[in-house]
Amino acid sequence: LLGITKKPLEKKYDLVVIGGGYSGLGAAISGARMGCKVALIQDRGVLGGNGSSEVRVWAKGNIRRGKYPRIGEIIEEICDHAKKSPGTYEEFEDAKKEAIVRAEKNIDLQLFHHAFKVEKQGNKVSAVHAFNVRNGQVTRFSGPLFVDATGHGTIGYLAGADHTMTEKARMGMSNMWAWANDASEVSYPETPWALDLRMMDFPYPRAFHGQWFWESGYDKDPLGDAEGIRDWNLRAVFGAFNAMKNRDGSDKHKNAKLTWVAYIGGPRESRRLLGDVILTEEDIVTKHEFPDGCVPSTWSIDLHYPKKQYAQKFPDNPFISYAVHGKGVDRSYGYPVPYRCFYSRNIENLFMAGRCISVTHEALGTVRVMKTCGMMGEVVGRAASICIQKDCLPRDVYESHLDDLIKLINLPGKAFRPTVNDKIIIPDDAMQLAGPYGAPNGLDPKKFPGVVDDIQAVFKGRWTRGQGLKPYFSFGYQYSSDPESIATFTLEAPKAGQYETRIAYQPHPNRGKSVSVDVTTGDKTIKMNSTVNMTQKPSFENGFHSVGKITLRKGQKVMVSLHAKGSQGNVHVDAAKLHPVD
Repeated sequence: LLGITKKPLEKKYDLVVIGGGYSGLGAAISGARMGCKVALIQDRGVLGGNGSSEVRVWAKGNIRRGKYPRIGEIIEEICDHAKKSPGTYEEFEDAKKEAIVRAEKNIDLQLFHHAFKVEKQGNKVSAVHAFNVRNGQVTRFSGPLFVDATGHGTIGYLAGADHTMTEKARMGMSNMWAWANDASEVSYPETPWALDLRMMDFPYPRAFHGQWFWESGYDKDPLGDAEGIRDWNLRAVFGAFNAMKNRDGSDKHKNAKLTWVAYIGGPRESRRLLGDVILTEEDIVTKHEFPDGCVPSTWSIDLHYPKKQYAQKFPDNPFISYAVHGKGVDRSYGYPVPYRCFYSRNIENLFMAGRCISVTHEALGTVRVMKTCGMMGEVVGRAASICIQKDCLPRDVYESHLDDLIKLINLPGKAFRPTVNDKIIIPDDAMQLAGPYGAPNGLDPKKFPGVVDDIQAVFKGRWTRGQGLKPYFSFGYQYSSDPESIATFTLEAPKAGQYETRIAYQPHPNRGKSVSVDVTTGDKTIKMNSTVNMTQKPSFENGFHSVGKITLRKGQKVMVSLHAKGSQGNVHVDAAKLHPVD
């Protein structure tokens, strides 16, 4: 009646991507646009993984920056812009993701398909079997290249890929939830099957949502007991809401109602497949430079642990976590994760993208967020097209064709070719090239005559990038309290005349009260010094403050230096300009 064949259906592609989260989406779209015939296999009915409406984790990780700022343009197309996590159904835009995928002629999207079996020939995957979860039909997907974007490293494991998994104290799985107040009282049934909780046993769900820290499974099996972890999370959620409605929180929550609970868990950590490079925390914080470093990881080294305050009632299975954010990640430029983390060291034709890549537990803390994972997929898709074009394997791309990969990842995300042997076309709607610190989201210096942004200044000492104080120019500003820190702008007079030398900053209580600013002409015929109190509001629009007047010849250069020594706080450096005096 269902029309199911006894033998699996046969389908053949250049690239078979298993997993339809951000990693798989990046790989499938990137590979397809570079001319590969791609199968995208997803076991759910929606795309996005943890970033779908089923789980509702907002997409994090800065994109379009670092060594190769074109990486991330595809993720820019598909990502959500949710205002909180969990957000609303509409904010996660499932339909948008699917529409973008279906618009790619080179992608065959297979929703509701669960991959369960791998065929091998020697040390290569030759096919993946997946069944349609709605009718049971099995399809055999074959091809020369495969991408494990399952999160759990499932395909690699089935293929015998070298892998590892932290034995205990892993990051867990979350099931988030949301509630609201109705206009009238709302009843809520007793839940004897839920955890028996009182209001003191969990953090109050402020702003009407239970956030990421509703998390458990730290020492449980994240693969064999995934459903058990999910069920425990649900018992915690419903037990907490029962406390709000029927226990010691009932007086204040008579009108409260549940509006959404994630029935699909959002995992953070399980199996990791091993590549030619196993990225470590030390590599990241010491900024170890790999020749194939490419994907910018900008999240902190963010590891989760059970919160003891809420673990007393269920010490063997706590359900509330806290995060420890390690230091050392350049969150503006990003740490370039090497390409060699994105393919298996012993399964020759297997790529991986996402949280199952070749990293340690600690390094996973920074690379695991969704936009970063999606960028891994973009690189993998480009590399796959090289493999098809040159009849080679993922390792060969690093060893023999790295320059070709770099050329491709420097192309716009919307660049495309029908096949790997066709000419690459750059469409008119390609995104504008971002800079090393991302797409500018501040004031455009080009629209303000004479403004020189901090990215053009010369910095000595230790400086930190910031974007919290607005407005700012281009990508943000830099600040420092290191006594050895000096920032120097070089300005040039467009014509002869008198000018005010101005610097741009934004006031804050922790800014320097006595920042020394030197103004010197290139021939050193003029020298000025002034002191600026950066806790006070600047005199002019967009944060500009005058440090003195100066008469210049046409083309004469002026050096403006801001010193942290003796500043009594942070020196704030955003921009400088010569403003003509009427």
